[in-house]
Amino acid sequence: MRNIFRFFLYSIAALVVFGCEQTSEKIDCEDILEKTYSDSSLNNFEKNKFKDLLKNRYPEFDVMFEEAAKETSIEKNLLAAISFQESQWDPKAISNMGVRGMMMVTLETAALVGVEKRLDPEQNIKGGAKYFAILKEKNMIGPTEADRLAATLASYNLGPTNMINIASQINKDISLVTWVEIQNKLKTMKGSELNLTDKGSYTRSQQALDYVDRVKDYYRLLSAHSCIAPKDQLSFF
Repeated sequence: MRNIFRFFLYSIAALVVFGCEQTSEKIDCEDILEKTYSDSSLNNFEKNKFKDLLKNRYPEFDVMFEEAAKETSIEKNLLAAISFQESQWDPKAISNMGVRGMMMVTLETAALVGVEKRLDPEQNIKGGAKYFAILKEKNMIGPTEADRLAATLASYNLGPTNMINIASQINKDISLVTWVEIQNKLKTMKGSELNLTDKGSYTRSQQALDYVDRVKDYYRLLSAHSCIAPKDQLSFF
């Protein structure tokens, strides 16, 4: 009888401890989400739109991002963040420059990574992920992992040749060029220097800077919604 009573007490204690752990975990997740949204540089309209599309549009494509992440070893949340910045997860997105789909793939990139139908979301996601992985592997800009990732993101937006030219103007050894140095250089450049066209006062150089910052922002939000603490996110973000 005494053993049964002890077992009962141990069981109650275990339930209490387990329940506390579960409650604590839930509170932590909510804290992470609240703090991430609070720290985000996005305005309230952008935050609300992101939440809405994450709930009502993204789930249809989650498995596709998961598969692309496994095939390329690029984190799913990073791929999804790039895609949101590119198209807001719209598989039918088309720019006035002719890039299309979830990852806004060009015809040239499609041919490189084997995408036959750019408006097919699965092909586009996997093709864009493969192209980003190629850029990441070939990128030689930056002394740290953080610098290299930022440079790779900018390459996805501006093109790798432009990024190499920019870094080379700062230092002949591009492996020593930091992202801060690239940022400062881009702030002084016009689109004509990159063989690109500016849109009024909003230069393509500034667009690239905003692109990197916003992908980082969306990545943090996606990670927070996945209950991934900042210390467990990509260290270079």
